[in-house]
Amino acid sequence: MKLGLRTKLVGTLVGAIVISSAISAIAARNTMATDLNRLATQQVASGSTGFAGYWDAKRDSVKLLVTQSAINEAVRRGTATHAKSLEATLTGIARQGGLSFLTVVDLHGKVVARANGGPAGAKLASPFVDRALSGETVSTAASLPHDELVPEQLEPQIESTTAGREGLVDGLGIVSATPISDANERTIGAAYGGIVIDHYYDVVDQAAHALGGKAAVIFHGELVSSSISRPDGTRLIDDAASPKVIDVKQTFYGVDSEGGVEYLTRVEPILDDRNQVIASRWFGVPLETFTGIQQHTLVSLMVWGLVGILIGLAIAVPVVQRIAHQLVARSRQVRASAQELSVVIVGSEVSGDHVTQTRAAVERQGELLLQAATESDPSTSSGPSHADGAVAMQYSVAEKILAASVLNAEILGDMIVIDTLASEMASRTQQAVARVGELNDVAAGLDELVSGSK
Repeated sequence: MKLGLRTKLVGTLVGAIVISSAISAIAARNTMATDLNRLATQQVASGSTGFAGYWDAKRDSVKLLVTQSAINEAVRRGTATHAKSLEATLTGIARQGGLSFLTVVDLHGKVVARANGGPAGAKLASPFVDRALSGETVSTAASLPHDELVPEQLEPQIESTTAGREGLVDGLGIVSATPISDANERTIGAAYGGIVIDHYYDVVDQAAHALGGKAAVIFHGELVSSSISRPDGTRLIDDAASPKVIDVKQTFYGVDSEGGVEYLTRVEPILDDRNQVIASRWFGVPLETFTGIQQHTLVSLMVWGLVGILIGLAIAVPVVQRIAHQLVARSRQVRASAQELSVVIVGSEVSGDHVTQTRAAVERQGELLLQAATESDPSTSSGPSHADGAVAMQYSVAEKILAASVLNAEILGDMIVIDTLASEMASRTQQAVARVGELNDVAAGLDELVSGSK
């Protein structure tokens, strides 16, 4: 079944709008995807850099606090005399600065006092203490052995619940060690302190709140500190990191799933002061943040595209109706003209002045011949026969025959003209019949164009 003009025009308009909307949506989606990817890359990179800044700031803070402890007069005197009151001083410094532990050792590396009140007198076997006693100040991230943290009473903080890693494990710390000198600038001991990152959330929470994403620290393949939430709203901690980021040696950028949520993440290795990778910093932004914007924009484009189609139809349908009505009216006019022309052609005859004159001439000729025949017949004549009368009668008959002959010549001429006109009329009639057929075909074509059917 053929489609009518209305359907074709409306369908073409709707198709054009739909195609235009689809192309616009695809172009907008591709452009938006490119822009959002660029924005996401910038945001995640900026967030990761910000997280690294918080990490470095915390390391500098630890170094500053330990250095200040080393030059504290009470600490210097206590180190020289092994004063028991030194523990209270260290406890105050540690609490005020937010340190997990702060320990002072003597020149031989034996513990003088601890901020956490642990046992004293034993040698503190730490390479950082040994370096501090040699006159070097150390500030770094470090893997702290379990045996070193137990005397500091930090065992509960480093306990892991991850399957396969329960029990005695190392801890990740930001530590600093610096020498303690007497009044003569001779080394008499060392101050050693730091923050244990396991279950310590200050750095990750500050980074997350300030940078608008999520932050975590991965150590030995598990999340030892994070601001990531589980589906139930609790903090994601002591869970194994995803295989993508479980052992990052170089900067990783990509999609990572943690806690059932996909994040666009940047993971950077954490190095110690020997440039050895010991852990990694994880920063991510929920992927839904970017895909949600894209989906919202696409839905808006589709909705407004539908609104555009409805508005276009509201404007176009009356115009199409008006054009269709005009075409129908023209079709009817063509059909009427064709019908009138066919009637004229069918009912037409050879007519005009020549036919009228010829008919009159024939009638006149007939009268003359009848009169001549009557006058030449003696049986029809009345009255006496005289010679003069006979002569006059013969003259009258001859005159009528001559007039009839003249009329006959005129009739013959008119017949030739009439025959010529008839031939021309026949030719023109054939042409007119062909035109009528063409007009009917045009009218049928207009009807088919408008209605879609013949």
